[in-house]
Amino acid sequence: MQKLVVPDLQQVEVWLNQAGHESWMCDHCEGLHVASLQSLDGILDSRLFIEPFGILFSTELDLKAASAFSVQADLTRLNLGLPMLKLFLEMLDSGHLLLVASDVMMTTKGICYSQFCEFLEMTLDAKSWLYRECQSLQYILSEQEHFVPPVEGKFSFH
Repeated sequence: MQKLVVPDLQQVEVWLNQAGHESWMCDHCEGLHVASLQSLDGILDSRLFIEPFGILFSTELDLKAASAFSVQADLTRLNLGLPMLKLFLEMLDSGHLLLVASDVMMTTKGICYSQFCEFLEMTLDAKSWLYRECQSLQYILSEQEHFVPPVEGKFSFH
């Protein structure tokens, strides 16, 4: 039987590397960013946090503001189709609309490496499916859409 441990941030980083997933710590949060998701166009953050109750794996998809009603109407279907994820919309003060997808693995009694890998793979698969679904429905704000080219010349409404 494998030894059970209550993982800390360093242990999770070792397990991520062992499983072949690139990750890094940034200066702005206490999370381990997962490169395989975060590198996708339209995903702002994808990171693992160590909490007193376990490991929280949160991913934020940047959505088009115009898709707000469509995404809200689709949330029930998406939540039912992805029972391991908790999905919700978040509107930032800047006006950005985010679809947050999170999953939790309880670790207070300890887990082993294979349990962590199963959690990670199931969550990555679910989030990858969610990303592809949102992309096909044209909910995701792409990097090109972030930049509006400057308008030259003078305009008058008179």
